[in-house]
Amino acid sequence: MKAVLFDLDGTLLQLDTQEFMNIYLKEVAGVAIPLVEPQRFTTALLSSTYRMLHDRDPQRTNSEVFWADFSNRLSDCIDSLTPLIESFYAEQFRNLSWVAKPSESARKAVLAALNKGARIVLATNPVFPRSAVMDRMAWAGVDDLPWEFVTSYEDMHFCKPYQEYYSEIISRLKLNPQECLMVGNDVGKDMVAGYLGFRTYLVTDHLIDNGQSAIKPDWAGKLDELAGWLAETDIF
Repeated sequence: MKAVLFDLDGTLLQLDTQEFMNIYLKEVAGVAIPLVEPQRFTTALLSSTYRMLHDRDPQRTNSEVFWADFSNRLSDCIDSLTPLIESFYAEQFRNLSWVAKPSESARKAVLAALNKGARIVLATNPVFPRSAVMDRMAWAGVDDLPWEFVTSYEDMHFCKPYQEYYSEIISRLKLNPQECLMVGNDVGKDMVAGYLGFRTYLVTDHLIDNGQSAIKPDWAGKLDELAGWLAETDIF
């Protein structure tokens, strides 16, 4: 192994994804109230996010796909709405940190990979702006580490669980799948990297398994076990 890809939400960052999304949607819809009714805003946001999640056009970034669709759905107010949303991510998103429960085990795990000489990638589903990804990395206590690449919607052209997402990362790293370990908590979105030839480690603290993937992880364990496993394994 030459690189370790770490998922963020539910893996390094200890939170309930559904709880977080519910709170996030309420907060971001709140900033738009002067211009658009919250239900309409939320419906448009979720619909455009769904479009972004499933778009597989290699010529358009996730951000470009999202904003083209979102602007079309809210065309009557998008010009005034855009700066409100940008301000929300720049100034307010970080205040949602109370939803998460940071664990020292996250930092220890990433440091263990670095100590093995591995290159590290923050491989979150790239549906948020880079600033929101960095905020969540700060909540997890890993934002200052020497990440080679952090996936965000400005940089990526695909989302999990599509294999193109993982192919795009290893293309940037100039590595083969067999040289990479994917660490995540979602069977259907993270462990599918195994189909490409990645080795996989399933973090079970906030396990998500909707029966979407028949593939089994190579290893599994709690987050507080991960650092020790990385330190002792002979796969590097």
